[in-house]
Amino acid sequence: MKNLNAFYTRIENFFFKQDNQTEFLGFFRVAIGTVILLQFMAVMPDFDQLFSSSSIIPQDIMGVFTPDWMITFSKIVSFLQSCGIEESTTILMTKVSFITLCTFIITGFYSRIAAFLLLILQIALLKGSSFFAYGADFFTSMSLFYLILFPADQHFSLRNFIFRKNPVDSNFTPVKRLFQIHISIAYFFSGLDKALGFNWWNGESIWKAIHLPYSNRDLNIDFSWLAEHSYILSFIGWSTIIIEMCYPFFIWYKPTQKTWLYLTISMHIGIALVLNLYYFSAIMIIWNITNFYFEQTANKKVFSTKKTISAQYLPNQIDS
Repeated sequence: MKNLNAFYTRIENFFFKQDNQTEFLGFFRVAIGTVILLQFMAVMPDFDQLFSSSSIIPQDIMGVFTPDWMITFSKIVSFLQSCGIEESTTILMTKVSFITLCTFIITGFYSRIAAFLLLILQIALLKGSSFFAYGADFFTSMSLFYLILFPADQHFSLRNFIFRKNPVDSNFTPVKRLFQIHISIAYFFSGLDKALGFNWWNGESIWKAIHLPYSNRDLNIDFSWLAEHSYILSFIGWSTIIIEMCYPFFIWYKPTQKTWLYLTISMHIGIALVLNLYYFSAIMIIWNITNFYFEQTANKKVFSTKKTISAQYLPNQIDS
């Protein structure tokens, strides 16, 4: 019974013990808001071709795969047109609103409300043009969801500066643990999915990925020599599977946490440079740093505090 109570206490402390480490909140808010803003600015020149009634793929075709109850951008446009507002005006209002909400998130000006409104707008654009969406868009939605849950505008925020407010003492540990478990599960099943086939073990998936039409367009690296050294492709494939599947185990284990964090970030830097998936890689790097990099700094602060207390307390013991 005593062991059971101790186990329960450890579980309770893990999920609910107050965490005074707040630097990750400011980093997550500013980094995610900046990346979403930059990605939207990159899409803006092609906004009409992706989301308007004159898009490359007609809206009625994309609407076939969208439930009737789902609010999409095309439905918003149609509703406002029935109210006498032209589509061009709606598009302009959408662009201004998106940029404004991103700015509110970055600066911490009621960022939770801004994240909620931006999430609705982002999902409306995403679900209305699902043919143009990929994994990073779904991670964007999840990032905005966590910005709603986290009290991110309570620390290092423009709102507190303007209204001279002190940060409210709130326990965000449950949300932080949820976020950490979420990313751990995502990596594990991503690695498991790769491990179930043979394409990643023999390097075939790596070879196909680096020769996709959109890949390697910035650096233009000649990878043809890898055809004669297929063991390198297999090594990269094996490494990817190991990094992802072992992520939940080694990222939580303190002696290997830092190493696994750097391995994962290095993997995403490679994906960004070779496959040109900059947005996806940036999102995943931010998730990793937010969840586990600041754990390292928090542990160092606790250790240095204990060391200082011991140094102050020891001489008193000796004198007595």
